[in-house]
Amino acid sequence: MGDFGNYLSLFAGQRGWKRSPKDFSPADDGVHIEDTNDEWEWWYFDFSFDNGYKVVVTFHYHNMFLLPHVPTMQLFIYPSDAPPVVKMWALRPGQVNSAAQDHCRVQMGDLIAEDTGDGYRLEMDMGKVGLSVTIKNDVPGWKAGSGVLWTDGKNETGWVVPIPRGRVEGSLTIEGVAQPVAGMAYHDHNWGDFELEEHFWGWYWGRIFDPKYTLIYGWVIPKEKGAPIVSPFLLGRDGKIILGTDQIEVTIEEMRKDEQFGIEIPQKLRLTCRGEGIHVDGALTTERVVETLYLPRGENSYHYYRFLATYQASIEIDGQKDEVAGETLHEFMLLE
Repeated sequence: MGDFGNYLSLFAGQRGWKRSPKDFSPADDGVHIEDTNDEWEWWYFDFSFDNGYKVVVTFHYHNMFLLPHVPTMQLFIYPSDAPPVVKMWALRPGQVNSAAQDHCRVQMGDLIAEDTGDGYRLEMDMGKVGLSVTIKNDVPGWKAGSGVLWTDGKNETGWVVPIPRGRVEGSLTIEGVAQPVAGMAYHDHNWGDFELEEHFWGWYWGRIFDPKYTLIYGWVIPKEKGAPIVSPFLLGRDGKIILGTDQIEVTIEEMRKDEQFGIEIPQKLRLTCRGEGIHVDGALTTERVVETLYLPRGENSYHYYRFLATYQASIEIDGQKDEVAGETLHEFMLLE
């Protein structure tokens, strides 16, 4: 695969460009690791509800951000006009921690995330807060090429997106009071059997849910000097996947210092994608930081930031061009 081929494992050692990809299967959202605290895997969901609430859910079958990688569950609720509501649980000895291989069916204690064949369901009763929803895909499941971000033939880390964009409905419980909710959904899935900071400096990740277009990008930066950026990208239009590639460019045009930790974080980010029949030029501008996490890991540490941002983008597909704008979430992870 070449000197840095392990960083180009999405497309078998090369850069890839695939129109209308259909490589995803339900088993891609099944478990990839053994039930061990030495490896890690998580199923991530987030929701933008019509009432202004944003919600993030993570089933950490084994939590990469902790040493050892113990099983944990997280529920973050971001009201539009009030402080966040956060619930985090770790499994107790003897509680169920199971995941199917042929499709998504994760049970951690009494909390469940499941691919039901015609959609997904989440059941998260966490005392006075909770979430009970069903999700239907608006955009088909997707992975960039193999879905493997890095491999040396023995160890690997991967990322797939079973729900690039979906519709969600159900109920959200806060302080013991349930309210009906509906809106938009996203779900991705990560796994690995080595510590990411061994090979990567960090990543930027984000997406755009425009009424017409769906964009999802990753910009995973190696520690090794001269190694290629790992850069999966999806472009969708009107419920169809138009392009899957790793041929994009992400530039941080403006930074600002996080006063709490002294870390430079992105204020304005630009994404471009140019290839046969496709031209995308978009910018995300951070409006506020909605989550800051410091995660000590022995001699190392992780710093995680989640941002609420506005976006503007010019998108041209086979001669048809549109200008779009709106609001979205994106994130930055620093692996120290």
